[in-house]
Amino acid sequence: MALDESLDERKRDQEDSRGVRSIAYFAGDATNPTVRLRIASFLRENIQVTGFTFRREKFHSDFVPFWDNVELGITKDRRYYSRIATILKGLRIMWRHRAQLREMDVLYARLFDSAFLAMLMKKLLRLDAKLIYEIEDVHDVFFRKTLRARVMRFLERRILANADLVVLPSPGFAEGYLAPYQNYNRPYFLLENRIQLDEIPAKDAPPSKQAEAWKQSKDRWVIGWFGTLRCRKSMRLLSEIAERLGDEVLIYTRGFPTETGLEAYMEIVDRHPNWVHEGPYLMPDDLEDLYGRVHFVWCLDFYDENGNSELLLACRMYHGGYFGAVPLFTEQSQMARHLEPHEIGHAIADPYVDQVCALIENMDRETYEAQRAAILSRRDELFLEDGSGVRALLKTIAQTGKASDETPEQPSSGAARSPMTAQ
Repeated sequence: MALDESLDERKRDQEDSRGVRSIAYFAGDATNPTVRLRIASFLRENIQVTGFTFRREKFHSDFVPFWDNVELGITKDRRYYSRIATILKGLRIMWRHRAQLREMDVLYARLFDSAFLAMLMKKLLRLDAKLIYEIEDVHDVFFRKTLRARVMRFLERRILANADLVVLPSPGFAEGYLAPYQNYNRPYFLLENRIQLDEIPAKDAPPSKQAEAWKQSKDRWVIGWFGTLRCRKSMRLLSEIAERLGDEVLIYTRGFPTETGLEAYMEIVDRHPNWVHEGPYLMPDDLEDLYGRVHFVWCLDFYDENGNSELLLACRMYHGGYFGAVPLFTEQSQMARHLEPHEIGHAIADPYVDQVCALIENMDRETYEAQRAAILSRRDELFLEDGSGVRALLKTIAQTGKASDETPEQPSSGAARSPMTAQ
């Protein structure tokens, strides 16, 4: 009976979202895991997706998009001025594909650059397509008081004014940036970057050896840090933790150090016999293996300290949480506000090295196993996207009028994890 009701509800959601049949997806990096995640979720709902994407040569350089894609060129992180020529070239390429754009129901743009281009194309071609702006990160420049920052905030306000809907992966971006810096008080749609159904083992499968590999590390605690290893301060803190705790801890990292480059990063790793780096990994193939090996997942982030780092909900929090790894995060972060009400994870205060070392030194196996069991008992509720979130988003887009129209109705209760939230 419950299964029949679930199928009926999904069918109703799909019918409600049938106003969205095609999406032009604008993104600054086709290789980015969250770009791939979002596009895959649209494709699963039988939406026709055409990507208009740039690419950044960091890693996954051989990645081939699994969607219809128009390549716009190569850009570099945070090189805003150097991007201008590439963006203009991208605009010319989009113009050549204007017939495709005229067929689209939605222009869905991730991050500032892409959203600005999508807005320009909508105006130049006088498109009826709805403009959706997803703010995945808020880069450091947007928080500054410089002339460049004021210009960029001004341009973003034009996007916000023209967007039919703003999508956020964390409420922190509304509370910590949009409201105080952009005076934005319209509704937004919250769609967290949770782990997807097709990224996890079968629900009825028994725990694999990979998922329980952490049990074999009985003589020391393992801290895992995975993904884009861009935070230099995290590197330094983990180095100090490795030095201080010695054989009591193993630092295990996978991914690519984008800020330092691999050679400089390995100089840090090689100083410590209790630090192992095993390079890039595959998504989602390796997730169970990564998080099944570790006791704690490092979610502390200082890349944009006092800004984006405090506002985000990190993908590694969802990935690690789903597989039971206990998350560590700063006490001032959105992750602390998100998880502490559920008594999950550990909020770490400054001095961070002292706090993490004290946690490790005072942890006993029985307490740890209870913490891991508590996470696993709530993993579907807190860390899994079962498809209802993206269906609620599509339904909301279908119901949303022009930016000046009335606020669309609230999503159904079945999409409560991705609510239309008034700020």
